[in-house]
Amino acid sequence: MTSGTPHPADEFESFFMRYEPRVRRYLFARGARSDVLEAAADATMEEALRYWERLQSHPNPQAWLFTVAAQRHAKSYKEHLRRKELTDPGAFDQLIDTGTGISCDERLDLLRKLRQLPEQQREALVLFWLLDMPYEQVADVMGIQTGTARAHVARARSRLAQMYADEEGGCA
Repeated sequence: MTSGTPHPADEFESFFMRYEPRVRRYLFARGARSDVLEAAADATMEEALRYWERLQSHPNPQAWLFTVAAQRHAKSYKEHLRRKELTDPGAFDQLIDTGTGISCDERLDLLRKLRQLPEQQREALVLFWLLDMPYEQVADVMGIQTGTARAHVARARSRLAQMYADEEGGCA
């Protein structure tokens, strides 16, 4: 290895520093509680290290990571939803940037409304809107067609608008 070539461990560390926070935000958006989030994020990054050689040439490593994270989290996520437990509101600032001018109460209200959306609509909306992924990546992560991802986002937005309108006593 030449002195100008980065060491594989340095490359993975750089990859880890870039993507591990995104994996955590994604898991948080899916509804992971702190203990479940930690385990799923750790397992995801361990799998990334295990498949590092192949992952380096993957066309979309973030989509790969989110797919693995979703798989690691799926079983506990479904149980979490079945019990209707909310994510720890103290950590909600990880998901929505506090510099947006949205108050803590508004962020918690949004989280409550997101939890009322059907699972696929919620996931598509979170990936697209909160994690700023294009529809193609949303589709890749969710294992669906791009048009279906667009439809899930549109339906989620419509349902959220209706929830807010109903709360205000108006119509959407």
